[in-house]
Amino acid sequence: MASPAAKASAAALFSFASLEAATTRASTREVAERVLTEIRSSRNHNASQTTALASWTQLYAGQPPHAVQALANVELFLRSKRKHYALMEKYNPLYGMSDKDRIRATARTVGLQVPTKDKPNL
Repeated sequence: MASPAAKASAAALFSFASLEAATTRASTREVAERVLTEIRSSRNHNASQTTALASWTQLYAGQPPHAVQALANVELFLRSKRKHYALMEKYNPLYGMSDKDRIRATARTVGLQVPTKDKPNL
């Protein structure tokens, strides 16, 4: 019986091998379309970066086949980034909170209440 680490390693190796095979068979336009799909599915709130990345992808879509590997790397990075964010939200309840909310939540876990500042009546 294989250990979980061995299974994860085998899955990662298979994923890398399938990525290599996919990049050699796919055209530049197909990979560029997958990158654009990842851009649309991510929760990137910076519109200028999203626009720049989409423009860069469209520029690379017209390039020769060696650009397929660069686009495949971008797609893999974006997909991994999206999955990492989703896992952090799921398993780390303090992820994505503001400093004030994080302090309040941490204090609640040990049974303390953070005092609130009263605003003076003007």
